[in-house]
Amino acid sequence: MDRLLSERNDSLSFAETVMEIETVSDPWIQMVGLDLGKRKVKEMMFKFTDTYLFGISGMSGSGKTTLAIELSRDDDVRGLFKNNVLFLIVSKSPNFEKLESRIREFLNDGVQQRKLVILDDVWTRESLDKLLSKIRGSTTLVVSRSKLADPRTTYNVELLKEDEAMSLLCLYAFDHKSPPSPFSKKLVKQVVDECKGLPLSLKVLGTSLKNKPERYWEGVVKRLLRGEAADETHESRVFAHMEESLENLEPKIRECFLDMGAFPEDKKIPLDVLTNVWVERHDIDEETAFSFVLRLADKNLLTIVKNPRFGDVHIGYYDVFVTQHDVLRDLALHMSNRVDVNRRERLFMPKREPMLPRE
Repeated sequence: MDRLLSERNDSLSFAETVMEIETVSDPWIQMVGLDLGKRKVKEMMFKFTDTYLFGISGMSGSGKTTLAIELSRDDDVRGLFKNNVLFLIVSKSPNFEKLESRIREFLNDGVQQRKLVILDDVWTRESLDKLLSKIRGSTTLVVSRSKLADPRTTYNVELLKEDEAMSLLCLYAFDHKSPPSPFSKKLVKQVVDECKGLPLSLKVLGTSLKNKPERYWEGVVKRLLRGEAADETHESRVFAHMEESLENLEPKIRECFLDMGAFPEDKKIPLDVLTNVWVERHDIDEETAFSFVLRLADKNLLTIVKNPRFGDVHIGYYDVFVTQHDVLRDLALHMSNRVDVNRRERLFMPKREPMLPRE
C-alpha cells in the first residue's frame, strides 16, 4: 500500500488539561480484548530499541486510551524504563505551559535513565512536534485518532472480535459475559452486530440497555438498523464523541465524509468510484479528491485496502478500495439527516428489504 500511495503521489501534486494517569480504569474493558494490543506495542518497543517515537492510532472510541493506561502499568514496560513512566493527557486545547512544566520536572529529576512519556489524546502534528522538542533523549508513545508516528512503529488498534464484543456488551448490560436465561440471545447478538466491535459503542449501549425489557431492545435494534442513535445517551456519548474527529477538517473534506453514508454498509468501495463521486459533487479535481482520501485515512475515518488476491504484488490505482466502519457510516447518516428534510443536500433512505427495489 505504501508503494501504491508513493506511486500515486509521484503523478499527483496535492494541493487544558494536564492529568496524571487515573488510579482506576474501566474494569470491564480491562477484562476484554487488551492482550493483543499490549503484546504488539511491547513487541515494537523491544524490537526498535533505537526508536524514540511510537504510536497508538485508531478511530474514536476504539479503546486507545484504555490500552495506553494498561501499558503504563504493565510490568514489562515499567521494567524496560525502570519505572520511569509519565502519562499526560494533551487534549484538543493543550495548556503547553503546564504540559512542558510536567515534562521538565519528570526528565530533570536527576535519574540518568531512558524514560517513557505517554502523550494521550493528541489532536494535531503541531501539538506533537511542540512537545517532542522538550522530550529529546527519551521515548514517546503518542496516542491519537490520527496517524502521527512512523507506520513501522505505530499500532493501529484492532476492534473487538465477535466473542469479545458479546462479552463486553453483556458485562455492561447483565454483569455477566453472556445473556442470562431466558433473555433472547438473538436480540443481544443483533445489538452486538450493529456495534461492529467498537468498545465505546458496546459500553454505551450495554449501559443504556441494562435492566431494560426485550421489547425495549427490539426498538433499539430497529433504530440502529436505520442508522439512528439508539437513544439520547447513545447520541451524546457515541455520535457526538466521534463527530469531534471532524472538527479540524476543512468544510469540503467534511462534506466528502458525509457522502460516505450513500454507500452500502459492509462493502468495499472502489477508490476510483469514490473519487469520481467527489469530483462531480464538489467541483474538485482528481488529485484533490485523492488527497482527501488520504486525509480521512490518516484520521482513521476510512480505511484504504487492496484486493487480497494480489498479495504483495505491486498494484495500480484502480485495484484499491475504501472501507468504513459501520458506526462511522451511521455518523454520516445521522449528521446528514438532522437537517430539515427540505433543506438536506443528501436524501438517504434506509434499506428495509434484503433486495434493492425493482423498477
